[in-house]
Order: sequence, then C-alpha cells, then structure tokens
Amino acid sequence: MKREPVRISIFPKEEGSWDTIWKWSWFTKELWLSQLRKEDQIALRPLFSLLPKLQIKSILDSSCGLGFKTVLFAKMGYEVEGSDASAIAIKYAPQLAKDEGVNIKFFHSRYEELGKKCKRKYDCVYSDNFDEIRTRKTLRSSAKGIYSVLRKGGKLIFCGVLPGWSKSDLKKLIEKEWEKRKRFDILPPSEKDGVRVTSLEVDEKTPEGILENHIFLIEEQGVMRAEIAFIMNPRIKWTFKNYIEVLKEVGFRKVDYIKKEEQIFNIGIK
Repeated sequence: MKREPVRISIFPKEEGSWDTIWKWSWFTKELWLSQLRKEDQIALRPLFSLLPKLQIKSILDSSCGLGFKTVLFAKMGYEVEGSDASAIAIKYAPQLAKDEGVNIKFFHSRYEELGKKCKRKYDCVYSDNFDEIRTRKTLRSSAKGIYSVLRKGGKLIFCGVLPGWSKSDLKKLIEKEWEKRKRFDILPPSEKDGVRVTSLEVDEKTPEGILENHIFLIEEQGVMRAEIAFIMNPRIKWTFKNYIEVLKEVGFRKVDYIKKEEQIFNIGIK
C-alpha cells in the first residue's frame, strides 16, 4: 500500500514561529495550563510586591502571548490590557481570560506599532520579551513604540540583567540556562475533533542563548504532517549598558533596575 509523504512546514521567521506555537499550544492547553499558572505566579510574585511602590495602576502587558500573565495582573486589581505581535495569540487570549473569570481587552500589535494601535496611555508597559529582541535596530524601534504609549513618568518594566555584567557574564548565563534544560521533551498526544497532535521540543545552545525547535506532528483523516517552529528562548545578548544607550536614545530619562527574589527587573522611566 502506497503511503502519502509527510508534508513538512517550516517557519524560520519569529512571527510565523510564534503563530504556530500559539496555535498548537492552545490546542494542547490541557497538558500545560496548570503548570504555566504556577510558573507565571512565581515569576510575577516579586513584581507584585514592587508595583504599589512604583505608583502603577494601569498596565499594558506587551508581548502577552495567550495572556495568562495579563490575567494575573487583572486578578491583582490592576487596570490591564494585552498586546502581542501574534494574531493567533490575540485570537485565543480573550477566551483564556473569560475562562479565568476576567474581562480584558487584547489587541494585535508589534512594539513599534503601539503608538498607532493604542487609544490611550499607561502607567506601565510590562514585557517578558523585550530582552529577547534580536537586533539593536529593532530594540530601538520597539523602545520608541513603547515610549509613545507611556504617560509622563511611566515605566517600561522588563526582565533584564544587572549593571556591570559583561558579555562574558552573559555567556555564563547561557551556560547556566543550558545546564537546567531537558534539551529534549515530548508531550503526550492531544486529540480533539479528529485531530491528534504530538508536541516535541529539541533545544540547542547558541552564542546568543537557547534555540528551541518546536515540532508538531499532526494526524488528521489518516494523513500525517509536521509543522516546525524556531524561537530563541531565552536570548541572552544585551547588557545593561546596551539598554541604557537604546532607551535614552528614544527619550527615557532614566534606566534603573530592581533585584527581588532572584528576579531582575530593568526599568526605563519616561
């Protein structure tokens, strides 16, 4: 019996990769949602103790993905909206928020488009992705877009690094992250509406960070296909000095940092 060849779709660009990852992550969410809830609560716990001291009431969770951190901000009583460059993430984020019992506005936007897409300004833009931007040019245009939607005195908060860390220190961070990685992971198959999906992740160490290769094996009506997406997570490339240079170029008057419970938050102040 002749078998049909497996069709393989590869998404080398970050935007297409994220669309692919969010699409199948939503499909398989029952396998990971409870674990993500715990991880995000731990990741944001230090920030929740800091936000009142920074006099923040309104937040844009930029690069919100499917929106679980956005949900956590809302449950803590903040006036929050979410944005992401992935249209697929923004498609599903409102449903996740509804399932979690909160009503949140989400909109589709890259960082550099925020000035055109936003209808308001915020006390804070939070991003867990700003530090993973690939080029300095994009880092600058992204910072400019974020600056445009902050109120005077508003703050960009993102995961970052400590002052004084050199490029060689960043390489050590990559090694440390690599030591923690499984390097290969496979989730149990998830099946609904006649579609069966098996998710695999294969990690590689690179000079800029950890490259995740996400492989989705999809079986539908007896036909197998594969979709492959690549993302750098985390990208460990930029020093605190780099952030100061870029943020001040676009108008931020001060760049600071806070270390809390082993978490490092870099803060740009408009």
